[in-house]
Amino acid sequence: MKRFIYISFFSFLSLNAQKSTTNTLEELSDKFQTAFFEALEQKSIENYEKAIDLLIICNSLIPNNAAVNFELGKNYYELDREILAENSFIKADKLKPNNQWILEGLFNLYRSQNNSFKTIETLQKLNKINQKYSITLIQYLHKSKQNNAALALLDSLDKNGDNNKREEIRHKIYLDDKMFKEQITYLEKKVNINNAKETDYIKLIYAYSRLNSSGKSFNTAVLLSKKYPNSDLAHLSLYKFYMSKNEIDKGISSMKIVLNSNSIKTNDKSRVIDDFFNFTKNNLEYLPELENALKLFPNINTSSKIALLYTKTDNEKATEQIKSITKNNATSFEDLKLLGTIFLKENRIDDSLKNSEKALSLFPAQPIFYLQQAKAFNKGIEAKKAIESLEFGMDYLIDNSEMETEFYIELAKAYAILNDKKNEGKYLKKIKSLNEKNEK
Repeated sequence: MKRFIYISFFSFLSLNAQKSTTNTLEELSDKFQTAFFEALEQKSIENYEKAIDLLIICNSLIPNNAAVNFELGKNYYELDREILAENSFIKADKLKPNNQWILEGLFNLYRSQNNSFKTIETLQKLNKINQKYSITLIQYLHKSKQNNAALALLDSLDKNGDNNKREEIRHKIYLDDKMFKEQITYLEKKVNINNAKETDYIKLIYAYSRLNSSGKSFNTAVLLSKKYPNSDLAHLSLYKFYMSKNEIDKGISSMKIVLNSNSIKTNDKSRVIDDFFNFTKNNLEYLPELENALKLFPNINTSSKIALLYTKTDNEKATEQIKSITKNNATSFEDLKLLGTIFLKENRIDDSLKNSEKALSLFPAQPIFYLQQAKAFNKGIEAKKAIESLEFGMDYLIDNSEMETEFYIELAKAYAILNDKKNEGKYLKKIKSLNEKNEK
């Protein structure tokens, strides 16, 4: 049984060798075999010190044996005796050059030491034996800023066909080191020889954008839509270009394709919705289009904000949006703040007070809700309650001069309602002083 195990182990070490070793099993002493197998057994139960002692005996019986030195290297490595481990692996490598397993031992050692130079040197040897190490070698070359060498190796490997993993690493190198011109050259070549995938066009669009070549970026997006007429990704870029060129109808068409797409990521759709919302804020006639967009891709934050925009053009629509928010039992900071703003604008005092009470139960340290509550009390001619809310809220007001001014305005209003001229004047002076300070 031991003889069979040893043959397997010895064959394992002799992989890729030109000829079998002259030290056949017949020439090995029984003493050597006993010590060697016992060393393997001790290593298997993590008794590395004992294994080393036995391997040293083997070395004295038959010096310069690659298998013994390889095993010594592994045991020294387990005990963090790095110099002894390296010396043993190097000796084994000299005795049996270009052996994959011995070189792997050195690779693991140098990697654990964060020795980039020796790790790369060892990986280069391993890569000549087996190209399965090529990706790891490329990653280490990139990590050590040897990007030209990494890209040259990628080019060499790509001659035998594309590989998704290599493509991913290639573009990571381009982006990490801002090699946008090199990325463009690589992608343009693929486009020119009609070997570009849909994702290659997208990468090229973004590469042009990073170099502020908006014209080339737009033309590439158009080319993508022609080459891949069913591509949704093309419209992710075309939307932005059409909007920037004020071709709004085309932009909206591209936006709808993006929002309907199953291949475009949620965060990309959210960015498009946010962008169109910002556009709509200054172009309220497109509010219906924004509302339709939200039906294609519901976005809670934007759905809340749209109610505030409708208060400028269509109170009935604003009310519908508010009902939608309240129906969903709004509990987020932004929704409650928005509802408070709308209720106050529409003089819905009871709704405003209920909303601020709910908001303060959830966010008791947010001064905005004390301010909204005080505004509602002032509108309802309940000045004392307004003052009480404002005085509580002032304790949470930190470094916000704009809101501080609003607090003083409401305090002045409350004291005016109470016909307290002294305190009204006091806060009017504070408002004036704060405004003068902000103007400086």
